[in-house]
Amino acid sequence: MGPLKRAFSSILLAGGIVTILAGLSATFGFTTGGFVTSIALVAALLYAGGLWFGGSSQIISAPGADVVIVFDRSLRVTAGPAPGASVMMQFPEPLRSEIEMRCRLALRGEHTHFECEHAGARLAFDVAPIQSIQGVVMYGVLISGSGLIAPAAATAPLTTVA
Repeated sequence: MGPLKRAFSSILLAGGIVTILAGLSATFGFTTGGFVTSIALVAALLYAGGLWFGGSSQIISAPGADVVIVFDRSLRVTAGPAPGASVMMQFPEPLRSEIEMRCRLALRGEHTHFECEHAGARLAFDVAPIQSIQGVVMYGVLISGSGLIAPAAATAPLTTVA
C-alpha cells in the first residue's frame, strides 16, 4: 500500500473512531462510564474487523518456512494447513506451476527434490508419493523447508499400530 493510500486510510479510520466515540458517548451519556463503554466497544469492533478483514494468508510468506502437506489426487490438502484447499494456493504465484508439476509426478509414483527462488531466498521442496500396501499411490506429500518436527513433537515417543 502506497504512503498516500496509507495516510488516507489512517485519516478515515481516525475519523470513524471519533464519530463512533461521539455517538456512543451521547447514547450512554457523557459520563466516565459511558466513555469507557464507548472505548471498549470501539476496541471490540476494531479487533473483530481486523480478524474478519485481515485474516491469515494461506501463502507461505516466510522464506524457508517449514510445512508438510499431504494431498489427494485432486491436488487438495488432506493434512496440513487449510485442509480442503488447493495445494497450489498455499504458495506464492511464481512457484505454483513447478509445484503442481511435481505434485502430479508424485501421484504417478515419482519422488522429486527441487529448489525454487522466491523473494531472494532459496526454498527447498521434497514431493513424494504415499502408497498403499499394494503399491497403489493414494496420496502425495509435499515438504517445504527442512521438514523438521517441532522440538516438543520430536521428544514424544513414537507408537506403532499392529
